[in-house]
Amino acid sequence: MSQSSSSSPSASLGIIRWYDLAISAIWAIIGFGLFMRVWGLGAEGLRLDESQSVWQAMHSLDFIREYMLKNVHLPLHNSLLHLWMLLFGPSEASVRTLALIPGILSVPALYFLAREFIRPRWALYATAIAALSPFWVWYSREIRMYSLLTLITIFSYYAYVKILKENRVRWYVLYALVNIVGMYTHYFFFLILLVQLVYFFLTWRVRFSDRPPGEQVGEKRTMLRRFVLVGAVLVAGFVPWLYLLVTNYGSGSLAPILEKPDAFNVILQFYEFMFGFHTDTLTASLVGGWPILILGSFFFLSKRAPSSPLILLLPVGILLPVAIGFIASQYLPLFLSRYFIIVTPLLFIFVAWFIGELPTRSRIAVGGVFLAVLSVLLINQSIDPRVPTRENYREATQYISSQVGPRDIVVASPPYLVYPTQYYYHGDAMLTTYPIWDKRKGGIPAITDEILEQDLRAIKVGHSRIFFLVSTDLYGSKESKTYLDTHLTKIAKHQFSKNLWVHVYQAEYASKASPTPTGESWAESEEIPKGMIHVVAPGETLSKITFRYYGDYLQLSRIQKINGIRDPKIIHPGDILSIPEITPQKVL
Repeated sequence: MSQSSSSSPSASLGIIRWYDLAISAIWAIIGFGLFMRVWGLGAEGLRLDESQSVWQAMHSLDFIREYMLKNVHLPLHNSLLHLWMLLFGPSEASVRTLALIPGILSVPALYFLAREFIRPRWALYATAIAALSPFWVWYSREIRMYSLLTLITIFSYYAYVKILKENRVRWYVLYALVNIVGMYTHYFFFLILLVQLVYFFLTWRVRFSDRPPGEQVGEKRTMLRRFVLVGAVLVAGFVPWLYLLVTNYGSGSLAPILEKPDAFNVILQFYEFMFGFHTDTLTASLVGGWPILILGSFFFLSKRAPSSPLILLLPVGILLPVAIGFIASQYLPLFLSRYFIIVTPLLFIFVAWFIGELPTRSRIAVGGVFLAVLSVLLINQSIDPRVPTRENYREATQYISSQVGPRDIVVASPPYLVYPTQYYYHGDAMLTTYPIWDKRKGGIPAITDEILEQDLRAIKVGHSRIFFLVSTDLYGSKESKTYLDTHLTKIAKHQFSKNLWVHVYQAEYASKASPTPTGESWAESEEIPKGMIHVVAPGETLSKITFRYYGDYLQLSRIQKINGIRDPKIIHPGDILSIPEITPQKVL
């Protein structure tokens, strides 16, 4: 791989110039990748998962803790988001900036981690991969915990490798602090700790430092004692949450319902790690090339000389979490690519190492083409409206707000679509879900014909039209939509992204629906059914909401009690209030 000593000075000068040009190009690529993270940060509306985080963060820290006890996530990120929103507000660009910061910091952090495995020039190449990674860019622009999880993962591996090489106390301190943050960021972070534990014992007799060979085993024993001490600190730091989890979980799980993964899901996951999210056609074309890539990789690995033992950490850290997640998901499906973003730092370093080990001409060609492909795919992911993960709730909800009247009702299905809907909805019609769900009191109801019939009967009462917002790729959406299609007359339908639709149905008319000259409300002939909810709009007070539904203020204390409101003067935009069944009232 080094140049022959007989090379002419002009040839050597040409190589230096090409090397400088390549380094400059890589820096430009890194700059482009960082720009793509910032560009148009608030241009798109919040997606489903983002709006759920924002809704949770709008509440108190105590509420966030209690809510997360029934969820599959931990409270740290949304607690940070709560404090962030107090300072900077809940706009799209504002909340996404909290994800953008660790997303940007992860790029230079990866460079320092990569230098512990490979030469600086190839560490810079790994940084370019990270900067252009459509997967990383996507989650750097999504207000969830995944960019923070990525940054903490990099710090954890960096401190771990430094411990193996130097065994200094300061690295153990950093390792403990970083891992406590990681444990409260995402449950899958524990897989990182498992990888590090497995690798430590796999390399028990491997020398990572320059100490004499006779001292190596003794040094590993010192490391083991210190790791045990750090482990005790980590356990002590996480025990309070475990106690709350054991004593509270089960009162109503809010975990997502997913399908069991198969072998193709594993392949698709690694495709998304490298290339991000694209249309089904483009995805199929890229995934179709994986057999050639794997065969070529095995051929290369069988022909090359053994590498540094530290390189072994890369495949262990890439494959072990995915393998454990795949096996566990056969019993409790939780196999989502974003959960395994923890493997991507080592994956990008491994790809850079792999290309760096190719013959000179091959690595120049392969390395250049790979970065070019990533650049094109990053641009495509950013601008293609057909990307399945792009969810246009903002436009869909704005359309609904402009079309509905007081006699209509807006219905979100599956029920957790209420999160993005309530963020953007400002219409005059009531908002509910199908099946009817109060998200503060437990999990989503089971979807059965009996429940669908009962809830549809309640939804129709006193309403002219049903504006049905549905995402067809989510669990329960097919059953809900099919039931409405077979029991109601559809008036119109509109598509806003690949899986997001608004269907308009004709509901029942009430015989005394319209206000009469005597001032009687439609509530005199039709009661508001149990389970209806009201989304608090900016400027609304509890007394105004009470008068809207009851025609007087007599039921204010009842609504306050049912919704657990301590101070009737303090309600927040976006809060959802349960409206109980009422007795007919006169509008005064």
